[in-house]
Amino acid sequence: MKKNILIGLLIFLGLISFVKKDFLIKEGSKLLFGEVQFKEETLKIVLSTPVTDLSEHALDLNNQIRTGNIYEGLVAFDTNLRLVPALAVSWGNTSPTTWEFKLRKEVLFHDGSPFSADSVVDSFNSAKESKAGSFLDSIDEIKVLDPNLIQITTKNPDPLLPSKLTKFYMGRANYVGTGPYKVTNWDQGGTLTLTAFADYWGKFPTYRNVEYRVMENRAQRSAAYKNGEIDLLISVPPEQALDLPKDQLRTSYSLEVNFLLFKMDNPLLKDRKIRDAIRTLFDPGKIEEIGNGFVRQASQFIAPGVFGYNTKIKPFEFSADKVASNLFENRLEKIDMDYVTTYRTLSEYLVQQLKTAGFSVKANAISPAQLIERITGNEADIVLVGWRADDGDAGGFLDAFIHSAGQFNSGRYSNADMDALIEKSRQTMNPDERLQLLQTIMGKIDDELIGIPLFEASRLYAVRKGIQWEPRLDGLVLATEVK
Repeated sequence: MKKNILIGLLIFLGLISFVKKDFLIKEGSKLLFGEVQFKEETLKIVLSTPVTDLSEHALDLNNQIRTGNIYEGLVAFDTNLRLVPALAVSWGNTSPTTWEFKLRKEVLFHDGSPFSADSVVDSFNSAKESKAGSFLDSIDEIKVLDPNLIQITTKNPDPLLPSKLTKFYMGRANYVGTGPYKVTNWDQGGTLTLTAFADYWGKFPTYRNVEYRVMENRAQRSAAYKNGEIDLLISVPPEQALDLPKDQLRTSYSLEVNFLLFKMDNPLLKDRKIRDAIRTLFDPGKIEEIGNGFVRQASQFIAPGVFGYNTKIKPFEFSADKVASNLFENRLEKIDMDYVTTYRTLSEYLVQQLKTAGFSVKANAISPAQLIERITGNEADIVLVGWRADDGDAGGFLDAFIHSAGQFNSGRYSNADMDALIEKSRQTMNPDERLQLLQTIMGKIDDELIGIPLFEASRLYAVRKGIQWEPRLDGLVLATEVK
């Protein structure tokens, strides 16, 4: 009997050996174990902020928490920001400016149409005219070599191209993607309902149906979670997190470092001794207390886990004695400090320390949009700002804040040697050489003391008992990863 079963299985495998691998995995498991068993209860994920863009071109994290279920790119980040295949099964350089991507076969869009090399070109042409175009501006051309092979030519060597392509989603009109979930209903400003895509090429999710709900009121969110109406709550306030049972709280550092930046062309702050003294004024323990224990001191302007992080850089040290000694002898030097209103308690502490040391501080609590405007205008003497490395690389920070032509520099800091190093890092294709170069740059920035890295904050989530899920470094909350 056993022999007959074995022979039957061999014949079965032989008969279907010509069938594509993904079909074999799915259909074979159906034949042997029955249809895929989804959990039929709806998975309820709650955020405080509604979707502003559900297209494949959405870039910000709030939107991509939803769109990451619907669309896919050629490559993706795993939970620890390692690049993994998605719609491309492999890729590599044939020259410093030429890449080839081998595409996954037998992939379907939610409308039943096939994904192919032409789909990539169509998506690229669409993305160029959208907000996502900024991530693709190094691409000169995407050429179809065959239905499952494309060639991407960049204007200059671009070592970050695969990372950038994680945000280049393939999509069609009416929110049609290739992802594990398809859109069944979207109440704009409210609930987004998703259903598992029956013809998905990859591993099926656990839940058939998912709702991404919006509750803007903090008290409402807290009550709904306590009443069991929420399976996974995103962006839990620290005060609520402290009251949660430990087995229902999930935390992950955000890859966002918050720091003070000096106006380096300010006559007072040009003095290195002044900047050195200011660096001793702030107590990391007090900052951690203000953050309810959900922050950790930063040593540099990028977080651990970001490519380019330099482990040799040490965090600043607080000196209570120096603060008490009135460093600046009541000179009452006037300085402005800008900060976002959500950081009011922290900023009040920072301002108080500066005043204790002898400064006359004008503190400006402003909106994020106003902060960006004042940074780009190089208006404030000191600014409290945060930067998140969405692509897991130090290059974005260096281009934006350190290079003399950076979007958020605007004359605040200029160093021709630093510019040359940053420009070299943009085109260094060897990963080991580039890592060493970025770490060198980060060390030089620390030596220059252009600002003070303060802390990296945690992302906080509440997870209903019985739900299995762990946070990702990139902050995405994908329904496919919830068990």
